[in-house]
Parts: sequence; C-alpha cells; structure tokens
Amino acid sequence: MSVDPSHFLATSNGGKPPLLKLHNISARPELNGQLGQAVSFAAGRYVVAVLTAEIAATMAGGNNAVEPSYLKLKPESLVEATNFEQLKFGAAVAFHHAQLYIDSAACQERGSYIMSLLPPPLQAKLTPQKAILGAVIVVLLNIMLVFKLLSGWIGFTKIFVFLSLIALVSTITSPDWMEGVKAGKPLRLIAKSAAINAPTRFKQILIELTGYRNISDRMALGLMVAMLLWSGKILITPSARPARLQPPTPNGSMQPRVPRIPQYDLENIYKMGWDDAKAGNDFGTSLPEEILKADPVEAVKPSGYEESFDWAYDPPPPPKQKSSSFGMSTMLSIFTLYRFGKDLVVTPDGQLMLDPAYIMMRLRNIEPWRLGLMGMSLYRVVNAFIR
Repeated sequence: MSVDPSHFLATSNGGKPPLLKLHNISARPELNGQLGQAVSFAAGRYVVAVLTAEIAATMAGGNNAVEPSYLKLKPESLVEATNFEQLKFGAAVAFHHAQLYIDSAACQERGSYIMSLLPPPLQAKLTPQKAILGAVIVVLLNIMLVFKLLSGWIGFTKIFVFLSLIALVSTITSPDWMEGVKAGKPLRLIAKSAAINAPTRFKQILIELTGYRNISDRMALGLMVAMLLWSGKILITPSARPARLQPPTPNGSMQPRVPRIPQYDLENIYKMGWDDAKAGNDFGTSLPEEILKADPVEAVKPSGYEESFDWAYDPPPPPKQKSSSFGMSTMLSIFTLYRFGKDLVVTPDGQLMLDPAYIMMRLRNIEPWRLGLMGMSLYRVVNAFIR
C-alpha cells in the first residue's frame, strides 16, 4: 500500500503540506467543512491536524502551548481546499496574528515610542495601540498618494505590471535569500542559487495556481522567460499620449490668440449714439477710441492671409481599427474556465473522471460565487469570438 495515496503529506508537496477540507464524515458531521493538514498516513488513514485560524496564528507566533486536535480519517473524507478557502483561511490567520501582535509587549513599546513623538495634548488622547493604528493609516495614505502620482505620470498598467513582477521575483527567490543570509553565504552565491532554483520554484507556483501537476521543468522555464519578456515589453514601451489638436489655419500655422476687446455697457453705448443723433453729430462721435480701433476680424488673420478659399485640404486620418478583443481579460477568462473544468473532471488524487454522475455531484457542491464567475468568464470568451 502507498505511504501517501492521495498526495496529502508534506513529502509529496515539496515540504509544504496542502490545506485540506474535511467532508463526508457521517459519524461526526460537525467536523465537515473544517480545515487541517495531514501529518502522517498509516493503516489506510491519514492523521490530520484540525486547524483553526486562532490555533494557526498562535503556532505561527512560536507559542507551542496550544496544539491542534488530531483525527484519523480515510482519504475519501479529505479534499484539498479551494484557492478561495485557502485565501480566506490565510486572511483569518493574518487577522488573528495581528491581534496577538497588538497585545504583545513589543507592540506596546513601539506604540509608546510613537506617542513620545507627538505633542503632549495629543498623547493624552491616545493609547499605544491607537498610535500604531494611526501610523499604519498614515503610511497607507502616503503609499496611495505615491501610487496615484506615479500612475498619472507613468501609467496604471506599467505600475501594476512592475509591482506584480517584483512580487513574483520576491516569491520565487525569497527562500534562497533567507537561507543564504542565515548561513552567512556571500551575495554572489545567494544570487546564483536563487537563479538556479527559480525555474523549479516557478513550477511549484504554477502547480499551486492551476492544480496541473504534469508541468516539466522546461515548460516552467519557458513560461517564466515569456512572462519576463512580456513584462519587460510593457515596461519599456512608451505610453501613448493624446496629441492636443490645434484649429486649422490657411497656411498651416498656429492660430493666433484673439486680443481682448474692451467691454462697455451696451446701454451707455446706445445712449451715446442717441445723443449724437439728437445733436446732429456724425455716427460714432461719442464712442471711445479703443472700440473704434478694435477690429476682431483683422486681428485673427494670420500673416500671409489671402482672401481666397482655394486652400490645400488635408483629409482627417482614417479611424483606428478596432483592437482585438482577445486580450488579457479574455486569456484570464479562458484560464478560469480551464480551472473550473479541471475541478469537475479530476479527482483529488489526480485521476481523470468523466462519469456524468460524478460531474453532476461536483457541480452541486461548487460554491455559488464560483458558478457566477464561470458564467461571466464564459460570456467574456464567447463575446470575444463573435465580435
């Protein structure tokens, strides 16, 4: 018998046991839906450590006083948690870990230091926890401001690609850097080790994201190089800025600014004309001299202007062709449909199952939000092909 038939142990997953969800436990139905990790396998059953967010956060903080409960379960009672469930569990663990940090002595010390930098009237209204919370809010607001300024100057797409590239490289190389720094290795050796292990670590990321395990090292290396080249192309391509159109003139020069004509009260001008007519004076005798000299028609005529309408006419450029709708959003929608379809026809142990009864059972157990996401992705792909 296999020592790990469902590949739930750490030894089958690169030292990182997957997060499992308990289900189909008829003897204790209250356990269904809880999460845990497999510790060992013996006598046809897995020993599973049942985890909660509080227990996981406490253990991550180095406190071994709290231990999870252990159960012996059949492989049929375990299934790998979905990406959304893993994300939700990770967020809950991070939240409880933050609560533990806020109550720690180190947080109190840092909060007191922040309070010492503030004016005395403000210190009386704060606690160390509130001081740290305020400092975090100020830092986040500054990051948002910098991001907004850079987005307007460089472009949102480039900023997003750049940050995603940094996150990807950090995720791939961080284990080698941490191990190298702890071992006191030179930076050159650490960088060399990170470059050598990058394809393998990128392969593990692809397996975790897609759930597809038949990815070779060459395929992972090719995908990583293609992603780096694509990101570099986006970052070095200059952003297109819309040109500011100028009104056309007969000789192609820029149209001059029309001088401001003095403004007067129309009622007073009419009274001046009435008084001139009543006194028998010539037309415009009482009008101000600047109004008589102002000629807006002559003022806007450019140099070399001729009273001729035989101008060279440059037709407007043809409208731009519609860009292909098969873009990044369509690619993401196709990937979502692939992942959805794979979850329907692949069992937790990686076997292909095309039985309609099994597929319908999987459909009934899928969360409503995933069905909605599948519908939107399907609409996006169909819409891209019929345009």
